[in-house]
Amino acid sequence: MEMRHFPWVALSAVIAVMASCSVPPKDGSSLAHDGGVAVGPPRTPVKHRAASASCPQERAAGMPVGGCLLPSSCTGDGDCTAGANGRCLLTPPGCGHECSYDTCASDSDCPDNGVCACRSSSTDTSANTCYAGNCRIDADCGPGGFCSPSLVDPFPCENCWPGYFCHTPMDSCLDDADCDDPNGPAKRCVFDAKGSRLWACAEVFYPG
Repeated sequence: MEMRHFPWVALSAVIAVMASCSVPPKDGSSLAHDGGVAVGPPRTPVKHRAASASCPQERAAGMPVGGCLLPSSCTGDGDCTAGANGRCLLTPPGCGHECSYDTCASDSDCPDNGVCACRSSSTDTSANTCYAGNCRIDADCGPGGFCSPSLVDPFPCENCWPGYFCHTPMDSCLDDADCDDPNGPAKRCVFDAKGSRLWACAEVFYPG
């Protein structure tokens, strides 16, 4: 079964996780060490995975292709027969279409302790997709721990590392809201899987 270590969608992007972008929690408490003793997250993250779930088996139909001058790998759902629940979907930022398939129905379908990220409902066109990471549910992160999605989006950036990861006492953010800066570029709270192995604020670019 295919594991999504990085997205296959044709979407150019760059992510740069910077240690200098530490943002304190909104309630003023600390996510770092206090006098050499690690303290846990001061609040529950907005997005975390308390338990595994079975995904919807039904999937909404894709949109018919028409009026697009860019190359497409399909013209309708009938062309997408190489996997489960194939759908012909628009691939931003242009108007080209590509086949999309479910790669899982539950966590047990994903190798290497991966997570099956479900579409929201049977009327959603998104695919049920396996993601890598270091946790499946909150309990995998120890007492009081949280397992959260990082850049698990319908159209994640090409050069990022989406998945589910434990929060740590050394993280500089818990949620995207911790990264709000009215005087700076938009940032998100993401897990730096290739560097610090911590959650930090980062700019994520989706050039058109």
